[in-house]
Amino acid sequence: MKKRNLIPVLGILMIGFACSRTAIYQPIAQKYEPDFKIDRLEKEIRNYEQKDSAIGIEKLQGKTIFYGSSSIRFWKTLTEDFSPLAVINHGFGGSTFPEMTYYADRMLFKYNPKKIVLYCENDLFMGKPKTPEQAFDDFAALATQIQNRLPKTKVYYISMKPSISRKADWGKVQKIDSMIVNYIKKHKNFQFIDIRPSMYKPDGTVNGAFFIADSLHMTPKGYDAWTKVVRPIVLK
Repeated sequence: MKKRNLIPVLGILMIGFACSRTAIYQPIAQKYEPDFKIDRLEKEIRNYEQKDSAIGIEKLQGKTIFYGSSSIRFWKTLTEDFSPLAVINHGFGGSTFPEMTYYADRMLFKYNPKKIVLYCENDLFMGKPKTPEQAFDDFAALATQIQNRLPKTKVYYISMKPSISRKADWGKVQKIDSMIVNYIKKHKNFQFIDIRPSMYKPDGTVNGAFFIADSLHMTPKGYDAWTKVVRPIVLK
């Protein structure tokens, strides 16, 4: 091949390489090694797989997946709250970001979702102590996988709620969220949804009517407040 003919070929190869560039995240903290089994919630995942297989995975392609911990799992009115958007609830109770990453192949990627809504607040509260920086690293690991596997998918991250039972750690929770906000500002397919203001009363206290007796999980009123904030953003 003549030299002048190589130039356009090399140009095409360089463009292709640039378009397929892999997202890479460099952790900022020492890697967190959980003291619980990463597959401890396998039973819930299998239940989802059985349910979705009965429907047919091909029929569940391109929908919006709500993915995260128990605040997603217990969102019983999710389908009605986001109608006419077709949604899938893949919340599994007590999950952390590493577990969400571990199960992403089975609960996210094979569905080729058009949109993903993420929520998780358990990383500081499961197993041995974890720093906000380590929790952020684990969020970023999941976000990076999504960018690489689903580069055209829109991702919404819901801020961690001010759970009354976890009030002593609100400062750490807010630090994680602030780090995630800065991350999201640098990634065009990601959007931050702040639900915290909707959970306070005019006097500045958290609305206790939004929580069940454990002061952690939410009542229907709590989900109503979330819906008013999240729905118009995700449906836009």
